[in-house]
Formats: sequence, structure tokens, C-alpha cells
Amino acid sequence: MKDIAFLLFILFASNCKAQSPIIPLNNSEYEDIRGAYYKDTENFLQQFEGTWLYSNNGIILKIILKKKEMFYLNGSILNFYTDYIVGEYQYVKNNLEMQNTLGNINMNHQEISDYNIYGNIMTKGIKFPAACPECQPGELRLKTFYTEPTRRNVEGLDAQMVFRRFTENGVAKLKIWFYSTSGSYGFTRDGQPTDIVSYLLPYSEYVLTKQ
Repeated sequence: MKDIAFLLFILFASNCKAQSPIIPLNNSEYEDIRGAYYKDTENFLQQFEGTWLYSNNGIILKIILKKKEMFYLNGSILNFYTDYIVGEYQYVKNNLEMQNTLGNINMNHQEISDYNIYGNIMTKGIKFPAACPECQPGELRLKTFYTEPTRRNVEGLDAQMVFRRFTENGVAKLKIWFYSTSGSYGFTRDGQPTDIVSYLLPYSEYVLTKQ
């Protein structure tokens, strides 16, 4: 009986997904419809998938990006599905490994924020702090959120990465604008004082090559 009940549950869940209205991810009414699937119908996110590497002046930054399809978001107001890019990274400075979260990329987390890089926001913005003078008119870039395992508990310490995929001399490259969206308040989320005011990875622009 338990096996039958479990099978019925799977069939019911699959049927619910199949009946979810599919709406393009870049639709202006994003998150407006309960149970909808906001799908990357134009495969915009796929261009960022893969392993990317930056190496310069003793700094090595390796990022792996992966597309997560039909990720379920259980919010306080609306519950819906959507596509995401998730990512993890390795940061090495002067032969010393500062961070390595690459093992987290294949985890099937229930919360999207459990990945250290995640996002699905398409942006045309060309203003500070992610100005893009080389972007073509109307060109879309990908905005993502960034965190580090040792900085997750710091109140007010938030950062974003904006990705631009391009080709140079036949080589696929990824430009990243990494910047702060706030500053640390000097306290952890449980109210304890901290001297952490930034991330280990320096805020900057990075150009990575696809491996």
C-alpha cells in the first residue's frame, strides 16, 4: 500500500507541474501568477553554463555555472517554478587557496540561496556599478547574487555578479562585474559584533575563459 500511495503522489506532483502555465522568464509579470513556470524559453541562461577560468597576477578564479530548470520557489505570497543559473567557485591567491565551494555545484538544494552564486535576472543596465561601454544596444547580461561560506552570517554584507558572455578571437569568454550592494553593519545576524567588512574575493572586473 505504501508503494501505491507513493506512486500516486509522484503522478499527482508530475500532473501539477504539467498543468503549470508556462511564461517566458523575461516576462514583465514575473512572479505574478501562482503556480506558474517562468521558463527560460529563449535559452538565455544556457550560454553561461560551463567551467570558466581567470588567472592573473597570482589570482586564480575558477567558476562552474550550471542551469537549474523548473526550480520550485515556495514564497510567503506566491509559489511558482523558475529557471536559474547556479554557480560555485575556487579562489586562489599567491598559491594559497582562499575559498573552494566547487563541491556544492552538484547538490540538489531545496533553497536556491544555498548555492554561493545564483540568479536569473536579465539586465540591460549600463550604469554604475556595472557599466558596460562595450555592450551593444539592448544587449542582455545576467545578474546574480554572490556569497561566501565564511561570510553568510554577516548582516548587511551583500554582493552581486553581472555576467556577460562574448567571443574574442574565436574563444568564448565571460566578463564578470563583481561589486558590493551594501556594507557590513559590523554585526552577525544573531547580533554579535564582527570585524568582517568585505568578501575574500576582491571587488573588481574579471574576464574568464571557457575551459
